[in-house]
Amino acid sequence: MGTLQTRLFKLERDLAQAEWFTKVGEDNLTTSIEVEPGTLAMYATHLPEAPETCYVFEVYADEEAYQTHAASPHFKAYVEMAGKVLTGRAVYPVNPELMVEKDAPLVVTDPADAAPRCCFVQILPEKLDAFREAVFANMRTSVATETGVLYLYAASFADDPLHWVFWEGYASEEAYISHTQTEHFKAYIAATVDCLSSKELIPLAADTLVSKGSLHG
Repeated sequence: MGTLQTRLFKLERDLAQAEWFTKVGEDNLTTSIEVEPGTLAMYATHLPEAPETCYVFEVYADEEAYQTHAASPHFKAYVEMAGKVLTGRAVYPVNPELMVEKDAPLVVTDPADAAPRCCFVQILPEKLDAFREAVFANMRTSVATETGVLYLYAASFADDPLHWVFWEGYASEEAYISHTQTEHFKAYIAATVDCLSSKELIPLAADTLVSKGSLHG
C-alpha cells in the first residue's frame, strides 16, 4: 500500500453538544477532501444505540499529507471545538492491508444516505495467508460488481498484525443485506470459518463520509 497513512479513532462526546460536534466535523471533513490533495478519505460515524461513542477513520496519501491537514485552519477549528466536547479519545495506528472503493468521489452528510459498518477480527497466526487471500477476493469483487457497496477497507493494527479492522460502507441497509447474500460473500465466509479466534461486527450511523474515490488496492 506504499506510504498511505491510516488512523482509527474512538471518541466519546458530550451528547448535549453533539449537534455542534457533528457540524464542525462536517465542515472539517468536507473542506479537507475538497482542498487537500493528499487527504484521500475521512469517515465520521457514531453508534446508533450509544451516540456518545463515535468512530472516525482517515486515509492520507503519506505523512506529509497528514501534516498538511493537521496544520489547516479547518482542522484547528475542529480541534478547538473537540476540546470542549470530547470526554474521551483513543487513537489506533493501523496499517492498510487493502482499500477498495467506487471510482466516484463520495460525500455523505445525511445518515439516511449510507449504512456504514466496522468489523474487528483476530486472525489465527497459521491462517493469516488463507484469510488474506479469501477476504481480498471478496472485497475486490464486491466493490466491482455490487452497486450498493461503496467502499471496503482492511487494515491491521500496528501493534498486532493479526488484529484487523474492516471499515465498510453500503448505500443502504438493503444493500448490505444484498451483499451478504451474494455467492462471493458466501464463498468468503465458508473459506474463512476456521481462520478467526474472534469477530465483532458493529453497525454504525453516518455523520460525514467523504472520499476522493482514488483507492483501488
